[in-house]
Amino acid sequence: MFELALSILISYLIGSLNASLILGKINNYDVRKHGSGNAGATNTFRMHGKIQGAIVFCFDCLKGFFAIKLSESLILAGLYNPLFDLDIYLYFSALSVVIGHCYPLWFQFKGGKGAATALGIFLYLEPFLVVPSLLVWILSLVAFRFVGLSTILAFGSLPLFVFYFESFSTRFFYLLVFSIILGLLIVFTHRQNINSMLKGTEHRVSLSQKSDAN
Repeated sequence: MFELALSILISYLIGSLNASLILGKINNYDVRKHGSGNAGATNTFRMHGKIQGAIVFCFDCLKGFFAIKLSESLILAGLYNPLFDLDIYLYFSALSVVIGHCYPLWFQFKGGKGAATALGIFLYLEPFLVVPSLLVWILSLVAFRFVGLSTILAFGSLPLFVFYFESFSTRFFYLLVFSIILGLLIVFTHRQNINSMLKGTEHRVSLSQKSDAN
C-alpha cells in the first residue's frame, strides 16, 4: 500500500509541473489570463507563438511518459510481494499525473486539460494505440476545425481501439477501464469548449496560411 501511495504522490507532483505556467513565470506572463484561459499548449501557441507552444506540448507530453516510467523503474521494480497487480500501480500513477497537470499543487490547482500528458502516458503504455487515435484527431480537426472537439473524439475513441486491437486478458480489462476513465476526464476538462461550441463562440482553427478563424 505504501508503494501505491508513493507512486500516486510522485506522479501527481510531476504532473503539477505545468510547462505553460513555468514558461510564463520565466517570461513574466500568466497564460491563464489570456486567450481561452487554459494553461496548456494550444492556448500558449495562440497567445505566444509556435516555439513556446511546441515547448509546452513536448514538456507536458514527456512528463506523462516519464512519470509512468519512473513508477515502473524505481518504485515498482523492487516489489517482491505486491499487494495489487503491477498494472494497477501504473494506471493509478497515470491518472495521478494527469490530475496533477489539470490541478497543479504549485499553481493554485488551476492547470491545463491533460491531453498532452495523457498522450505521453499512452506513448509509454500502448504506443500502437496512439496511431489510430491520432488519425481520429487529424480527421476531426480537418472536418470541424475545433481543437477541443478533435481532442475529445480522439480520446473518446481510445476504448473502442482498445476493445478492437487488444486481446482479452486481465491487462486488456485494466487498459479498457483506464481508457474509459481517461476519456471521461478529457470530456470533463473540455466542458468549457463544449459549452462554447454549443453557443457558437468556440475558436476555429484555420487550415490555410491565413490567421485562425474565430
